[in-house]
Amino acid sequence: MASEGAAGNHRGDDSSSGATEVSVLKKISSEINATLDRDELFDTVLRTLDELFGFDHCLILLLDETGESLEVVASRGYPDSALSTKVSLGSGLAGVVAKRRRMVRLGGLSQQRAYVSTIRREMEKTGRSNELGSAPSLPGLADVESQIGIPLMVKDALIGVLLIESAVKRAFSERDETLVSIVANQAASAIKSASLVRELTEAHGRLALLNETLEDRVRERTHELQRTNRELRDTQAQLLQTAKLVSLGDLVAGVAHEINTPLGAIRANADLARRAAVRISAALASAEQASSSQRDSGIPQALGALDEATKTTLVATQRISGIVASLRNFARLDESERKEADLHDGIESTLTLLHHKLDGRIDVLRRYGSLPKIVCYPNRLNQVFMNVLLNAIHAIDDRGTITISTRTEGDHVVIDFADSGRGIPAENLEKIFDPGFTTKGSGVGTGLGLAISYRIVQEHRGFMTAASEPGKGALLTVRVPTTR
Repeated sequence: MASEGAAGNHRGDDSSSGATEVSVLKKISSEINATLDRDELFDTVLRTLDELFGFDHCLILLLDETGESLEVVASRGYPDSALSTKVSLGSGLAGVVAKRRRMVRLGGLSQQRAYVSTIRREMEKTGRSNELGSAPSLPGLADVESQIGIPLMVKDALIGVLLIESAVKRAFSERDETLVSIVANQAASAIKSASLVRELTEAHGRLALLNETLEDRVRERTHELQRTNRELRDTQAQLLQTAKLVSLGDLVAGVAHEINTPLGAIRANADLARRAAVRISAALASAEQASSSQRDSGIPQALGALDEATKTTLVATQRISGIVASLRNFARLDESERKEADLHDGIESTLTLLHHKLDGRIDVLRRYGSLPKIVCYPNRLNQVFMNVLLNAIHAIDDRGTITISTRTEGDHVVIDFADSGRGIPAENLEKIFDPGFTTKGSGVGTGLGLAISYRIVQEHRGFMTAASEPGKGALLTVRVPTTR
């Protein structure tokens, strides 16, 4: 073939062959530096070896990830089945070269195979075939006669082996070894660079896939958090609604109690006024037929009773109007939710609605300071006052007092609610603002009142604190900024 001629020429005519070799080496150097594609590099190296030596049987084996085996990654002159074949270090010529990390040449392999074959036959005849073991499966020619293996090194690190084979006897000169070494060194550096680029490309692909997967996970997690947040808001709304219903129940009970008393008075006075009017009508009718000396002396008495009943009825209706006004002031049903308000009005409205729970056994002491009107949500703060006062009332078993003090400290309005009740144990003091915590027992409280109150005060950019000693009552303080 033409390549064999070129190889032969460099043995017969040193000047001509030297020029050819230099040309080929320049060409391979240029082609290797022009690409970072491994397959192109493999093809360039194998083609160059064929042009230099006339060999069309070459293998490139690279060290695998384990570092214990070589894998065929490129071949010339072999069937495709040679690719991906693995060779253990120390096995065959390629394995020996990799293990020793130096060039190895072999020749006259047909004689060695014949000798080994004879030994095997003799051992089989004597029944010692079990000592032979199995021959390793190696890539390459079955009838190989000559071989040369060159380690592919980058600095001191082995990356693979370059294996050249021939089916005819061939002697490799020192010049051949030098040329092969030059090609191997250039190939090793180029293959290492290409392998790094390939690894980076694969890593980039994996990273891109991970990014896509990460984005999917982030989206899924975001949807999950949004769903959880919605469920949490719904639960909070339900808790708030429950607390409002509890407060509404207390309001209804208080309003019913307070309205029933004046309504009873109105009902009694109306009956008394009806009977007094009947008596007066009868007396006036009989007076037309009798003399003035015989007039019914009960008329003045009936008129007095009617006047007294009218006064009582007026007082009762005024009381009902006051209760309705307090209820309206507490709930702020006819006003916008956020407005400027006097907190003293809210406290007084709440006390009016809780009057029936005080039941004459609890005295309320007012120690009001001068408070500015603040922009707030009055109905929400009224709910705070309701919850705090209800807790104070429930904490007093017999007779006691609730002291309400108000003052201004810096840019905050401060309201203290002090009671003379049982007090709060130290282990429970830090839990009283937790949702669901209650010491009132089953059926008495929901454990939401102070938790909702704490949240409402926080929404006003304020805060609540509690202090207590068992047996000495408790003090709950509400602080709300004067400006928002």
